[in-house]
Amino acid sequence: MAIVQEIKVPLIAVNDTSLTVVEMAFEHGSLVKKGDVLMVFETSKTTYDVIAEAAGYIAYSCELDADYEVNEVVAIVYNDAAEVPVKAVPKKETAVAAKKEDYKEAIAYWEGETLFSPAAIELMQANKLDAAVFKGTDFVSKLDVELKLGIAKPALNKKTAANKTVELLPVDPDKVTIAKLSSNKKREIEYLSNIQQTGLTSTINTVVETEGIFVHINPSLQYLKNSLLPVIVYETARLLSTFKELNAYFTGDAVAYYKEVNIGFAIDIDKGLKVLRVKDAAIKSIQEVEAAIMDLSNKYLDDNLLVEDLTGISFTITDLSAENVHFFRPLINMMNSAILGVSSIDEKLNRCILSVSFDHRVTEGKLAAQFLHELKNRLQSYRSVHHTHPNQDISCFKCFKTLMEDLSDVGFTKCITPKGAEAYICQSCLKGF
Repeated sequence: MAIVQEIKVPLIAVNDTSLTVVEMAFEHGSLVKKGDVLMVFETSKTTYDVIAEAAGYIAYSCELDADYEVNEVVAIVYNDAAEVPVKAVPKKETAVAAKKEDYKEAIAYWEGETLFSPAAIELMQANKLDAAVFKGTDFVSKLDVELKLGIAKPALNKKTAANKTVELLPVDPDKVTIAKLSSNKKREIEYLSNIQQTGLTSTINTVVETEGIFVHINPSLQYLKNSLLPVIVYETARLLSTFKELNAYFTGDAVAYYKEVNIGFAIDIDKGLKVLRVKDAAIKSIQEVEAAIMDLSNKYLDDNLLVEDLTGISFTITDLSAENVHFFRPLINMMNSAILGVSSIDEKLNRCILSVSFDHRVTEGKLAAQFLHELKNRLQSYRSVHHTHPNQDISCFKCFKTLMEDLSDVGFTKCITPKGAEAYICQSCLKGF
């Protein structure tokens, strides 16, 4: 048997131990050419194309929309069409039928040749295990052999775990319609549940006064004027160098501190929620942070994101300031210990609310409060008390002379008009001239 290419589930990111097959480009047994896209995997953040390394005949041992573990063989390209085994298609069940059968997954019987990984063969030979015990199996890994020998626990095996009873809410097809969750949504649930389900998270909030805050910020920005995101990323990154517990995550029995500050910002513009990484944000200027945000956003819109644009994030910022949201509680991502939420600016009150959710297993409320207080002070330092209202917009409510036109070099006095409104009055009108 001449195998041209063995296709295994790749390790795209450390968080993704399983990937979903979202596209199978050919029929089972079809002729493929070198350079053809054979199949597409979906990770929690992006997609990955599998390219044919040489011409041959493709044999799939996987299903569309199914999840497979890293290093699991899902397809093989053979040199000869006669070598392609007959594909065994597992029986699919509806959600209702699965409920009646306690959600037990049917396992297909493989009629082709059983393939063994080198590690599996070595372990079988060492333990004198006959290959016949795996008859009806398409591929045997080292873990499969360990399970057969009783070395590994069955719960660690994907196929065995799939046979466990799943606790689901009852479904009445006469009253509801069922919509399958996307792989992205499944992983989002998994990642967010990873920390929130412990019940050891809290959220604290603070109010940032924003009147006049863009007077000094906007001149430094080219594209994102009147947006707090660039300066928040900039200041947060520098603070995390001091508040290291917020740039870390809980491993299960220890705390892992990130050596770099890579800020992730959430984006969802009709292409699914993604968290994009601003690498080394702590050493970037505000202009460089803005350029990174724009570049990543354009790559998101053009579907050109790379794996490195979505991984290695040490702290996340969720900016809902454009959504007219005055308050919300952000949820901490997997392998993070905190997340910052940015609410919309209240135009009447000239303020917005910042919220920090944090993991008690890594840090405590006092440190998170200190971080939030320091961030608030840094942001409010951009406010311009003297330039909240540009000179040309300040005028005397009686004679309508502007401050720019006044030659007295004394200035205007803030006052209350007879109608009860705040206003300004020039020195001449004030003295009755």
